[in-house]
Amino acid sequence: MPGTSRPSFALPAFAILASAVLTALACAAAYAQPVPSGLPAPGTAVQTSNGPAMVTGSIGGSAAIVALPGVAANGILRDNGNGSSTILVPGGPPQVVFTPR
Repeated sequence: MPGTSRPSFALPAFAILASAVLTALACAAAYAQPVPSGLPAPGTAVQTSNGPAMVTGSIGGSAAIVALPGVAANGILRDNGNGSSTILVPGGPPQVVFTPR
């Protein structure tokens, strides 16, 4: 009908879209922060039931490579996030060790 005006939905729709974009960017920025690892630095010894295991390198994230006494293969040290880590060795049982921060 001539002479009647329609309500404009452009401004509220733009505000909702802008809010959604800002929320998504804030969430992405929060996830992009590096997670501190509780693993010891390379060159540090970790006490195991077979003697000290030497941390020889880092795989990245929450895992490191360890050389175990009496074992021909290297093991993987995984951070449990509670002050302990698990050593995984090919063909051997997993072993939980304490890793002070």
